[in-house]
Amino acid sequence: MCGIFGVITNQEIPIGKIALEGIKRLEYRGYDSVGIVSQHEGKLFIKKDAGKIDEVHKKLKLDDFPGKVAIAHTRWATHGAPTKVNSHPHTNCTNNIAVVHNGIIENFMTLKKELIRNGHKFRSDTDTEVIPHLIEDKMKEGLDLKESIIEVLKICKGSYGLAILHLDLPDAIIVVRKESPLVIGIEPGKTTYCASDIPAFLPLTRICYILEDCEMAILRAGEVDFFNINTSEKIEKKSQQIEWSIDAAEKGGYKHFMLKEIYEQPTALRQTLKISEDEMKTFAQILLSAENIYITGAGTSLFASLAGKFIISRFLGKFIQAIECSELKIQLKDCLKENSVIIALSQSGETIDTIEAIRWAKKTQNVKILSITNIVGSSITRYSDHVIITRAGPEIGVAATKTYACQVLTLGLISLEIAKLRKQENEEEIQQYEKALKSTPQIIEAFLENNINLIKNTVKNLEKHSNYFFLARGISIGIAKEGGLKLKEVACRFIEGYSAASAKHGPIALVRKNFPIVFIAPPDETYERLIGNVMEFKARGGKIISFVVESDKKITELSDITIRIPQPGNKYFNLFSPITFIPALQLLAYYTAIFHNLNPDKPMNLSKTVTVH
Repeated sequence: MCGIFGVITNQEIPIGKIALEGIKRLEYRGYDSVGIVSQHEGKLFIKKDAGKIDEVHKKLKLDDFPGKVAIAHTRWATHGAPTKVNSHPHTNCTNNIAVVHNGIIENFMTLKKELIRNGHKFRSDTDTEVIPHLIEDKMKEGLDLKESIIEVLKICKGSYGLAILHLDLPDAIIVVRKESPLVIGIEPGKTTYCASDIPAFLPLTRICYILEDCEMAILRAGEVDFFNINTSEKIEKKSQQIEWSIDAAEKGGYKHFMLKEIYEQPTALRQTLKISEDEMKTFAQILLSAENIYITGAGTSLFASLAGKFIISRFLGKFIQAIECSELKIQLKDCLKENSVIIALSQSGETIDTIEAIRWAKKTQNVKILSITNIVGSSITRYSDHVIITRAGPEIGVAATKTYACQVLTLGLISLEIAKLRKQENEEEIQQYEKALKSTPQIIEAFLENNINLIKNTVKNLEKHSNYFFLARGISIGIAKEGGLKLKEVACRFIEGYSAASAKHGPIALVRKNFPIVFIAPPDETYERLIGNVMEFKARGGKIISFVVESDKKITELSDITIRIPQPGNKYFNLFSPITFIPALQLLAYYTAIFHNLNPDKPMNLSKTVTVH
């Protein structure tokens, strides 16, 4: 996820200042680097560098640009480290086209190799840079800019929100969208803006258009034309009046970033599903050749590890030991062997305990480090033999939500690659698991659309309680622990996430009448035994809140409150329930915090990244 801002005007206004302020309002979408390009008197004027916007502005004076048209970008790196050369905008060989991009061009390596063979010179490691070169080639064939862009997008696989300048079209910005958001603001007859999110231009105008997938817009000063990129035909769109405050707009109309990010999970998962098969295959091959495998993380990443080890072990045929990163050195000090692999998970890539654990392991033995993180160029990547970057995008809320789902999804993708390589499952079985994994975004969307009132009512029924058990068996233990952690973090309730079997060995002594007990109960191989656990806790007066699949009957009959996840109850979908069940638990935590007048974006005593012991 990156931020795009553009402005074109016929007014005497400071174009650089407008562009800088616009992109600064989008910095929450990416803060690896920033760049601005303006067009004036037949030239492109570009300033860009790695770093946060204020740091780069201090060096380069980003508010000082000539002309009446500019586009700007703040980057969240996915391809290429966060460096000056990889910063946007990117240009073609003759430097008469400038492009900023939010999204991923999946087949960029193939396109880049062909362009290099045809004589094009590349300056960066990004996927984006292929776009201006491809447009240059199409225009050499005699197509105009609009036609060239349409033809280029036919051969680019992936997602994009694009803003494009060309010196041959000095009075226009062309923008296109597929799966990456773009909105357009307008002061009729004066100035037109484009942006990834409404907050960028909200102080300047409240009239906007929402660009839909496969639509193009040609922006001129105070006017805009829309086209369908599949047919090239002009289309009519109605403008909207924005009623949000600026603060609400930054959160996409949601009250808090946590809620916004819960709702962003389907999009984040769809983007993460686009990680290349080659990246997964490398990860899978290393695991297949390893003698000992450990998986580690802290907090939410540790609980993603608990879920992920079950998923991978299903196909790998080897035991994976999950160890909290702060304990890894202590537990493995005298027994870490060569030809071991450590899988390290970290949302930020900067978690100090995780970094120290893998740094120690790499120095101690000839072991391989495989890491999964959300941040290109983060510290964890420097100590890793192979890295997969999830596509969750920036996460502002302190309590991790979409990053957890993307970590587990990534481990799921790796597991399917292992299945393909081992060929222990028949092809039809693998396809069924793959179908289930790829359905996770739709399942979450369906839940979010239909169950908010149920979650709110559940919170009202539980509002007097400050102590909870979250119980599960098997693969769902990780979900129980992560769901409980969310409630603990943002709502300040005391939670214990347990194996339902272990809870009989002591914790059950605490149960009194109406003591809330949350059961995570997909109908997997542990289901029948979990029924026994539900009955034990119910017999002692516990209030049973169960998270089940849509078709559930047995546990539903025993429960006081049932929250249904709209997914089939078969083994294919059960394996990926750590992804589909977690948003419901996140919402339970969120609305409990709201009910108790707590700010879920700023939990007490917590920060986003733990960089001290």
